[in-house]
Amino acid sequence: MARRLFDPYPSHNFEFILEIDGFQAAGFSECSGLQMETKLFPYKEGGRNETTLQFPEHTTYGNITLKRGITFFDNVLLDWHKDIVNGQFSKNARSPGALRENAKPTAIILQDELGGEVWRWTLIGAIPVKWVGPDLKATGNEIAIETLEIAHEGIEIG
Repeated sequence: MARRLFDPYPSHNFEFILEIDGFQAAGFSECSGLQMETKLFPYKEGGRNETTLQFPEHTTYGNITLKRGITFFDNVLLDWHKDIVNGQFSKNARSPGALRENAKPTAIILQDELGGEVWRWTLIGAIPVKWVGPDLKATGNEIAIETLEIAHEGIEIG
């Protein structure tokens, strides 16, 4: 049966694409950490004993973890992380917000069965903070998976 327009998109049937600087850098089989959380400040107002007031303080964003099978020609993720590791920053590398200056426009794109874009999460101030290579076992038959963890300062959806 064909999917109806109002049906939710299943997460298992689609490919996540990481777009860096406007070009599609890699496809991923797993994406986790798309989240934001607002901390609350509880305030007990005098004479108001039935409840505690809650005021929003600040919002934090979780790191995004992306996993994919390693391919022969593609080192763009490792190279992006190595730029940060090697200190290849802009002229003001020691100034506050130096990492933000090195952040590349980054988006995670959800595609449908036909490869059309159905959802986009644009990460503000995204930088790679962790790259993990595959676990290698001579007796295993799994695909070699690399993992990239990205920190960011916010998410724009749409």
